[in-house]
Amino acid sequence: MSHTAADERWMRRALALARRAEGRTRPNPLVGAVLVDPRGELLGEGYHRAAGEPHAEIEALRDAERLGNPVAGATLYVTLEPCNHHGRTGPCTEALLEAGIGRAVIAVRDTHTEAAGGVERLRNAGVAVEVGLLGEEAVELNAGFFASHVLGRPLVTLKWAMTVDGCTSLASGESKWITGVEARQEVHHQRARHDAVLAGIGTVLRDGARLSARGVPVPPAPPRFRVVLDSSLRLAPDAPFLARAEDGSSPLVFCSEAAEEDSARELRAAGATVVRVSADPAGGLSGREVLRQLASRGVQSVYIEGGRTVAGYFLSSGLADRVEAWLAPVLAGGGASHLGSLQVPLPPGTMAEAWRLSRVSLRQVGEDWVATGWLHGRLFGDVEGLPLSEGQIAPKLS
Repeated sequence: MSHTAADERWMRRALALARRAEGRTRPNPLVGAVLVDPRGELLGEGYHRAAGEPHAEIEALRDAERLGNPVAGATLYVTLEPCNHHGRTGPCTEALLEAGIGRAVIAVRDTHTEAAGGVERLRNAGVAVEVGLLGEEAVELNAGFFASHVLGRPLVTLKWAMTVDGCTSLASGESKWITGVEARQEVHHQRARHDAVLAGIGTVLRDGARLSARGVPVPPAPPRFRVVLDSSLRLAPDAPFLARAEDGSSPLVFCSEAAEEDSARELRAAGATVVRVSADPAGGLSGREVLRQLASRGVQSVYIEGGRTVAGYFLSSGLADRVEAWLAPVLAGGGASHLGSLQVPLPPGTMAEAWRLSRVSLRQVGEDWVATGWLHGRLFGDVEGLPLSEGQIAPKLS
């Protein structure tokens, strides 16, 4: 199916509108919508501002009405399939049909089975419907939302910073700061964009890490979490991690079923939520159970900041989706934490088996560079089909 340059321009406008509500819509996705008349003139536009508020399509219809623009025969550009169910709001499909739109260009199908079906409803009513324009961009915009429905767990991003010779610290173990001020500020923005920030107890103790978003605007989203994996509860009640965070995130500590209850009681008194999870066959905490517990708290995206053991575990277990690797123009001379010793229990045996990233982007932030890429294509199936092709769907957490 071919689309015009004008189609792409209007869909990019819809994607830009959707981003305005970043951090405010969970558990709903970010959605933008634009209404254009047959001559290519803008009639109205809108975006979903927060969970429980009108959907993007309704906002666009109301904008057109406010401007006195009739929308009969108009084309709707929308970043996600219009809903076809009664939730907190009525079905958008009925409002669109009542308004008399003639064409709908949709970036991607909705993987939420209760809300899906909008494409069929519109087509059955005679509306010309096209699906897939900038679909991958629309999936990335709501990667956590799609992961929760397609993968059955939160989206997991692994982040680390390294020198150009591949070191994550000096030989002494010092790692503050590999990257510059601008890069660190961008990491705080990333923390604010995710529902949970996670690290292992070694990183939290060594760096005095708080894992909070500091010095950046934090959207008034539903609860956000700072997470530490602390099998034997080594975290002290007066640790910086447990201090009140300016971003409003809550400390969440995962420990083994055998951890001392006295220690758990002290951490709870200090304000932490302590959750016991079973052990992984390799001996650490079960990452699958950790993700399941986070999902039960409404978490759709997890930003993992270390250390090497945690990153290696999630990578080898197939529980990582994206990589965010920061590269600093620094030589450390083969420091103690060379990336070659990422503690991966099941490393590839050959280059052909190595993990290769797709949809890679590279950009400069200050004096540093950041490379991001996907470890799999499970969320990027046939955007016209529902569900995504079975070969692209990972087993759900049971």
